[in-house]
This record gives sequence, C-alpha cells and structure tokens, in this order.
Amino acid sequence: MKKPVKTIAVALAAVSALSASVALTGCGGAKNDPTVLNIVALNAGYGKQWLETLAEKFEAEHEGYTVNLDNAIYEAGSLINSHINSRNNIDDLYICVGNDWKTYAAAGKLAKLDDFLDEAVDGTTVKNKIADEFANSVYYPDLDGTLHTYRLPWTAGVGGIYYNKAMFEQNSWKVPTTYGELVELCDKIVDDDIPVEGGGNKAQSVKPFVYTGQNIDYFDYAVYTWWAQLSGEENIREFMQYGSADNYDSAKSATYDNLKKATDMWKGLFGNSDYVMSGCSGMSNHEAQTAFNNGHAAMIFGGDWMYNEILKYDINNENFEFALMKTPVADGAVETSITYTIGEDQYIAIPESSTKKELAKDFIKLMISDYGCEVFLNQAHGVLAYKAADIETEDAFLNNLITTKNSYEKAFTNYPSFTADEIAGNAKITDNRLLYLANTVDIWGTGALRPYATLIQANPQTLDKAFATIASSIAGQWKDWQSDAGVTTG
Repeated sequence: MKKPVKTIAVALAAVSALSASVALTGCGGAKNDPTVLNIVALNAGYGKQWLETLAEKFEAEHEGYTVNLDNAIYEAGSLINSHINSRNNIDDLYICVGNDWKTYAAAGKLAKLDDFLDEAVDGTTVKNKIADEFANSVYYPDLDGTLHTYRLPWTAGVGGIYYNKAMFEQNSWKVPTTYGELVELCDKIVDDDIPVEGGGNKAQSVKPFVYTGQNIDYFDYAVYTWWAQLSGEENIREFMQYGSADNYDSAKSATYDNLKKATDMWKGLFGNSDYVMSGCSGMSNHEAQTAFNNGHAAMIFGGDWMYNEILKYDINNENFEFALMKTPVADGAVETSITYTIGEDQYIAIPESSTKKELAKDFIKLMISDYGCEVFLNQAHGVLAYKAADIETEDAFLNNLITTKNSYEKAFTNYPSFTADEIAGNAKITDNRLLYLANTVDIWGTGALRPYATLIQANPQTLDKAFATIASSIAGQWKDWQSDAGVTTG
C-alpha cells in the first residue's frame, strides 16, 4: 500500500504528541463525580483517537476537570439505552448512531438545546457552524407541534464509489464521469483479464467490484445520489415529507419511479457476475475491504470511514491507493451536481439527567470548532457535519475526499424540511411529517424492504416485483404507522 503522508498542522501536531492518558472513571453504579465529564461515544469506523485528543485539550482548558472515555465503545448505543432509562444515570454527553434519540427526545430524556444553537463558537454561532444539509435536522417536533432541538449532527459522511487509484493508473483506466462510462470501464476491466497474484483465469482475475454482504445499505449512498440526479432536489425534498403511502408506489409517484431507475442502474452492475468478485454476499466488512486492498477488485461501494479502518490493516500491496470518485452521472439526470450525505442517523446529545450540562456544551463547542474539525479529519479520517475554515492536511486521500465532497453544488439527507415560520415558532407542525419521526418510515419504507439482496440472490426477483412488494407492504402498514405517530386522518 502506498503509505499516506501524515503531516498535520503544527498546532494539531503539538496536541497529538501529548500522551492519551485521559482520566477514566467507571460508570455503572458509580458515584457522580462533579469534576468528571462522562461521555458515551461510538467507537467504530472512526475510532476514538480524535476523542482522546479533544479530551486532552479540554482538560487543559478546564482546570480541575477530567473526561471519562471508558464508554467510548462499539456497543455505545446499547449502553446509552440502558443508562438513559436507569434511575442512576451519570452520563453527560452522547455521541452515537441510531434513531433512538427521537424516542429519548419524545420521552423528555434529552436536554433541549434551543438556546445552545445561538452560543458562540469560532466567531459565529453553533447554528451557523452546522453543515447546510443538516440545517433542518436539528429540529424535532414535540407533541404540541412546536420545534425544539434535542440533538446535533455528528459526521457528514461521504459515500459512493471508492477505487484503487494505483491500479487505475497502472492500467490506464479512466475514472468514469457518467454511468455509461462506468459500465464501459467494467467491461474493460473484465476484458483486460488482469491476474490476481499470478492467476490467469477469470476466477483469479481482478473484478470491477467487491462488496460487503454484511452491510448492503452501503449501496444506498450511490443509489440515492443517482435518484437525486434523476429527480432533482425539490422532488426529493417533497418526498421526504413522507405524506402518503402513494409516495412508495412507482406506478403513481414519478419520484419513486426514479428510485426504481436508480436501483436498476445498480442492478446493471451487481447483477452481472462478470463484474463482481464471487462470495461477496457472505463477506464481512473486513473481508470485503481486505479483498479490495489486496487487489482482487478495482472498486467498492462504501463510506469514508473505510479509510480509517484500512489504515489499521497490515497491507503490503504497493499497488494500492485509496481514492473516491465523484458519483458518475445517470443518463437522463436533471441535476448533475448533487450528492447524498451520510449521517442523518447520528447524534450528539445531552441527557436531561446530566448535572454538568454546561460542561458538556463546552465539550461540544470544542468538538465542532475549526480545531475539532481538523482533529477529526486527521485522526478519524472523516468529516464532521460542521463548517470549518483553514483545515490543513497533507494526506493524499483526505485531500481527495474534501475536494470531491466540495465539488458538489448540493447535498441532501433523508430528513424532512421545515419552513422558516415553523423553525421560528410562528407556526406549528400539523401534517404527516410526524410519520418519519415515528422511527419507522424511511426511503425504503423500512430498512427490511431494501431490495438489493432480492435482486442479486441465486434466484433473483425482478425489479418490478421488488418494487411492487415495497408498495404493497407500505400500503398495508400506513394507517398503523399514522396511528402510532399520532397523525389524525380526519
């Protein structure tokens, strides 16, 4: 593997050089020490080195206080659920993934952060630091229809098609800019019949793609981008109101029919056995990424956290260099520079039971500051969901990541929009947008209806059948979802 350059800005390097001796205190049943900030955070793809660095700086700036990162673990979501529903919750800050935050907010278990949005950070406000595509998702409608802030976004994940830049350059393969060019590239890779570790037959030749069967939702990131290219931002925004079961019927909704077309584009790649490495359906993330790193495939669908994971592998392949391409443009696209941003299921929140809310807010402000964004970029190798100026990195992939992300004119997430009057409190939420917040409805209706697996299994469904299943399933459950969400139907 071509080793990335790891030189970081001087100020950041000085902090990184400090030992990671963050003061730790047990949580379960422990006494709530007023000098300890207890953080529960997901430690997965992005790791926790960035958190340790921020904790060091936080402690230096808050004399007499320490940060407890004992619960920066992979099982953070389960731990939060256990702690927040206990009588002796000493947690002060949550940084995690999952839509459970909506349930906690509805139950009054998260602190309101309405006023916090106006607090100062980096010469502006917390609200103004939030990336544009997440501007609406900081608001949550209470039962009385008023909007409040209970959570802030965490990362602005960059998903799509990642490729082996070294392999592309070695074989003079052009990075595709259109879907048609992507298909042509796949055909060329197959025709070139490049051996893997000396093999000369098709079974041992480099394939265009490898994927993880463990997380087929990784396909969403490019498929949703194609969907937005075909539909346009306004139609996507309208769909995100989740106002009718008919939204999910491709025969009745032109917007959902475009998702069907985008899915067909995906099937054109992964439904072709010549294009895909065998055995992918049973592969874990690690197995798929290792096969990619070792040169068995030229491309992989995924998110930017893969880079941080790959850096931990012992890779001896000098012909591997991780890179992200701009998602090739779909035929018939009405918008060519729009992308789906990952991270709407993530949250930074403060439990209502915390006795150190102001201390927790200080940590959040450090985390989302320009400094915090730079630490995250260079140590977690990802992008926080916040605007930051003058971030420095000499890592080739990270520069590629930022350049590609910034090349899009528009970005969106799967969260409904609110009007300026609703956000200002001059109007109440009265329509079916509550459906989304019932923790049930998403772009596929439910995650279980995501059709990828059924389209590429041994005896695959047709595309028409897969989308008919989605439409009928949604129609059958819609009224129950409305009832569960408290939506009156007249």
